[in-house]
Amino acid sequence: MAQKQAKKKTGRTGKKPVKRIRRDPQEARRLILDAAKAGMASAGPAGIRLQDVARIAGVSHPTILHHFGSRENLIHALNRRAVEDLKSVLLDAITASGRSSQDAVPASFAAYRNGLAQRVLWALQAPPQPGDSGLTVFEEIVQTLHERRVQLAAPGVPVDLFDSRAIVHLTTIAAFGDAIIGPRLRQAGSREEQTRRRFEEWLGNLITAYVRMQAGRE
Repeated sequence: MAQKQAKKKTGRTGKKPVKRIRRDPQEARRLILDAAKAGMASAGPAGIRLQDVARIAGVSHPTILHHFGSRENLIHALNRRAVEDLKSVLLDAITASGRSSQDAVPASFAAYRNGLAQRVLWALQAPPQPGDSGLTVFEEIVQTLHERRVQLAAPGVPVDLFDSRAIVHLTTIAAFGDAIIGPRLRQAGSREEQTRRRFEEWLGNLITAYVRMQAGRE
């Protein structure tokens, strides 16, 4: 009798059923995206398999489909998150208290080195989806930098919006390219970090000198 009761509790296989944790939708989406990000980091979009994502996130395969609809939609959501992450770190680099170009440039370079550059590259290669903002997020970054330059300018000195846009463009291209091919381009070996830091300092000083000149501070 006791054996029959035990069998009912554990099922015919003798194994206890896996108890899944009930999570709110926002938390579930975050866990799924984090798990998918890990798969993309190792092998790109092709490395995302829903069964692996479900296992890492601790959710069921149907749960992923419930929140995202398909594997393709999950990848698009991951791409949008990459662009939002990019905007977040760049805005922080610009607006953090007391930061000059010497500080903002290394912060931007560091942000791209954690794998964000590769994620943004994959996002750019994906077909655009309805509602995607693309890289228009950079306009917000340009406006934020421009407002900061206006605040720092000497009284009566005009600040050119084109300059602000060019600074963001230059810094973005440099940081993005450095994260992708910088180490091979420098071929610095054991001096890689020292050489990279010298380049970041050089670029930061270059931008700072130009900004101060345009602001009438020199």
